[in-house]
Amino acid sequence: MSKKGFNFQSWYEETLVEKTRLEAELARVSKLSEVLSSLGTSDRNRKLQQTGELSAVMLDKEFDQLSTLNKKIQVLYFLIDTIRSLSAETNPTQRQNLILEKATELVDADKSALYLVDANTSHLKVKVKDAEKLEIDDFPPNVGVAGYVASSGRTLNVSDPSKNQHFYSEIDEKPVYRVKNMLSTPLRNEEGNIIAVLEIFNKNNGSFTSEDEYLLQAFAAQASMVVNKDTSESSELIVSKTMLLIMKALASGLDTDNLLQSLMKKTSLVMNADRSTLFLIDFSTRELWSKVAEGTGINEIRFPMELGIAGYVATKGELVNIPDAYQDPRFNKEIDIKTGYYTRTILCAPIRNDVGKIIGVMQVLNKKEGIFDEKDERLIGAFATQVGKVLKSAQFLINLITIMEQMGES
Repeated sequence: MSKKGFNFQSWYEETLVEKTRLEAELARVSKLSEVLSSLGTSDRNRKLQQTGELSAVMLDKEFDQLSTLNKKIQVLYFLIDTIRSLSAETNPTQRQNLILEKATELVDADKSALYLVDANTSHLKVKVKDAEKLEIDDFPPNVGVAGYVASSGRTLNVSDPSKNQHFYSEIDEKPVYRVKNMLSTPLRNEEGNIIAVLEIFNKNNGSFTSEDEYLLQAFAAQASMVVNKDTSESSELIVSKTMLLIMKALASGLDTDNLLQSLMKKTSLVMNADRSTLFLIDFSTRELWSKVAEGTGINEIRFPMELGIAGYVATKGELVNIPDAYQDPRFNKEIDIKTGYYTRTILCAPIRNDVGKIIGVMQVLNKKEGIFDEKDERLIGAFATQVGKVLKSAQFLINLITIMEQMGES
């Protein structure tokens, strides 16, 4: 049941928009890597060219991290959507079809089957989505992989059916087609009794992994709460404790702060600059504060958001390239005085959210050779876009955790 006063539907609709954005962003991450590689092969001298190429390669780790972060958040959105849709469906047949559909999508498989356990005979009855007719729809326990899982309560990952002692083609293969690999897990009721077995067939790429087992077990815990739900019951939000725990585990594994630290270091490296700073806007106080500040030795830098070059970029939304900081009247000398640092050249770009609102700025200081050029301007623009995506994902992560905690309190 959802917590009183919390508008889950409104938040859910917002997450659908964000999920679509993330899906598009995953495709763009690899494109940015290609852009960086091409920029590395410029008309600079050979030494700088080699440095650029090496830096672009070194950035692969950060792109992988960003891609992984977005994918994990997509899984969280998927699980939230699963909770909502399974709770809302009142038709038993449609609910079972939905279980099969969601389970197949979750682990990127081709087909699935649900074996319902008869409480009186312990026999299993198979349900396959959109199947016109099943040759075998009732069989005793201890037969086939489904029977083994129903009697043992264990999750079974079969990478090669021909070598598995429990696989029985008359049971495990006929409901679907030729099985290359399969994943089977039990569904238990609140008393711990096995009420069904969920089987997933033929991973689209490779074999099922331990992560697939992990996710399918979480899904099974959620599905078990609704698979036999009476049609007359209300469609209030239902969340299993197992699902909640696994979602929290997924959320805790998204280390956005370290990713931002790493991205800022690589920004300095790629641009052959001394240091970089990421400032966020505190809209409640109208201040800029340092989310990541390389080499300052200060825990936090905070100042009015209209002050200095960073303040100008935050308020005007313009990219600024300063060849001599102390000759620019917008430059705020106070931070240099406070940190003991001498700023020569500055490149600063706004960070925007998905609707174009400025939420912070990226600032790169002191080009090691010469001044920042047009290629650096393109690079910081690309980096600012990626940082904006990470920050957006991080904020949605905070929302997810809050919602999950509210669900748990219910």
